[in-house]
Amino acid sequence: MALTVVAALISAGLVYALGPWWGAPVKHQHRLWAAVITGVIGLVVGALVNHPVGAWWFMPMIALLIIVAVVDRIHQIIPNRLVLLTAAWALVARIHDGHWLSATLLALAVFSFYLAINVVTRGGMGMGDVKFSAVLALALGYPLGIISVVVGMWAAGIYAAVLLVLRRESSRRFMALGPFLAIGGLAGLLMMLHG
Repeated sequence: MALTVVAALISAGLVYALGPWWGAPVKHQHRLWAAVITGVIGLVVGALVNHPVGAWWFMPMIALLIIVAVVDRIHQIIPNRLVLLTAAWALVARIHDGHWLSATLLALAVFSFYLAINVVTRGGMGMGDVKFSAVLALALGYPLGIISVVVGMWAAGIYAAVLLVLRRESSRRFMALGPFLAIGGLAGLLMMLHG
C-alpha cells in the first residue's frame, strides 16, 4: 500500500507541476483540482487492485485521463500532445501485454466509428475525441477497449439526458466528450488491474 501512496502522490504532483505543458492554458485552480483528483483516484485504484506494483505502472495513464478530462471540459479540445502521450503509453502497454493484432483492430474500429460520428454530425464530435478514443482502445486492448467505449458513451448519454431534462438545453449545444472518455478509460483500467 505504501508503494501505491507514493505513486499517487508523485503522479498528483506531476499533474500540477506540468500543467503549463498540457497543450491548452489552464488556471492554477484547474491544475490543483486535476492533481487532487489524480491523487484520490490513484489511491482508490491502488486500494482496489490485486497488484500494487501494477497500480504504480498505471498511474501515468490515470494522470493522462484526468488531464484530458479537465482540458476538454474547459476548452472543448483534446490537444494532440495528450493524444501522442496516450499513444506512447499504449505502445508501452502493447509491448508489455502483447495482443497487437486484436488491440490494433479494435483501435481502427473505434477510430472508424467515431470518425463516422464526426462526419455525420459535421464536427459535432471533435477529431481530438476521435483520435484519443482510438489510442485509448489500443492501450486497453480487447475486450477492455470495448468496455471503455460503452461506459464512456453511456455516461455521456446519461449526462446529456439529465441536462436536457433539468436545464432544457438546446440540442445544438456542444458537450465535451473527453470527461466521459476518461470515465470509460478509468473503468477499463480498473478492470485490467483487478483481473
